[in-house]
Amino acid sequence: MQILELPTEHHGDDMITPFVLVIDEVDTDPDGQVMMKAADWEATRERLGARAILIFEETVTIPANEVSP
Repeated sequence: MQILELPTEHHGDDMITPFVLVIDEVDTDPDGQVMMKAADWEATRERLGARAILIFEETVTIPANEVSP
């Protein structure tokens, strides 16, 4: 699970950093469907305040999240 930060939004004196939740290595059923229902993902997205949730079966690397030695 990773966070992908989106560009900061400025609303007057307030600043918001929106984000996308990236979930990788998700198990699927034999038909290739994600085990959790779409409504449950939507409820999770709303609770967390994410703009979106991206779900992948394979490993996803987000360069911005890489830590330099």
